[in-house]
This record gives sequence, structure tokens and C-alpha cells, in this order.
Amino acid sequence: MKPSPIIQTAWRLLDLILQEEPPGDAALAEALDELALAYHQVPEGKAATGIEEPPVRDGAALRDLISARFSDYGLYAVADPLDLSSDKVGIGDAIDDLVDIAGDMAEAVWRFDHLGADDAHWYLRLLHFHWGRHLRELSLYLHARRFR
Repeated sequence: MKPSPIIQTAWRLLDLILQEEPPGDAALAEALDELALAYHQVPEGKAATGIEEPPVRDGAALRDLISARFSDYGLYAVADPLDLSSDKVGIGDAIDDLVDIAGDMAEAVWRFDHLGADDAHWYLRLLHFHWGRHLRELSLYLHARRFR
């Protein structure tokens, strides 16, 4: 079965984050943009039933790997875009963003390989609230690094 555009994009992003020479900010920003765009074409999908469970993620090992590859990435300011009355500023973490995006994309690819496209698409749509927020905040961080 040929992978959908978002699965192909997820594979490329995982290679960029985990396998290839660490990318510059512009290349990573472009890959995140491609993932954001591909999401808009993801069909609803359907969760597989009576299935094998995805392998448990070793978050600490993934964080160690990404931290070493992106050693100059750090913390950044985050504000709630819907709360105009608040003067609260939160803290984002570019490494945490990469870890969470990579983890969710790795699981989506695993689901595609083991459970099929419907399940992978369902999973990507279900967790878009999570990886999509990390993607958007990381994109703003990269933009600030490039154009400040």
C-alpha cells in the first residue's frame, strides 16, 4: 500500500530530526510547514480494533538523542493567543517540541506499517491537538531565531 502524503511527510521529518545531519533552522521550518500542510489532506480514518499495541516509547532516550543533535535549541516565551487580558507568559522548550513531534510521528508511522492507513490517519487526527500545537510553537521559535 502506498503511504499517504502525511505518512510520507512524517517519514521525511523523522529522518531529518533523527537520521540525517541535523538540519538548519530554515530546513526544519520548511519540514514543519510541509507537515502542517499535509495534515489538511488527512482523511478521518478509523481506529483499528483488537490490535497489537504500539511499542512503548523511550522518551528519555529520544530526548537525549534530540538534545545532542540540536544542542543550541532552548527555551522560549509562549503566550495564550486567545487571552488578550492576560499578562502571563509561559515557557516553551524547543527540545520538548521536537521530542513530542518525533514521538507522535513515529507512532503514526508504526501504526501505518502495522495497522494500516485508516488507523494511522485516525491517530494523527486524534493527536493533532498535541503535535500540532508543538509544531506551531516550534515554528514560531524557529522564525524568531531566523529573523530576529
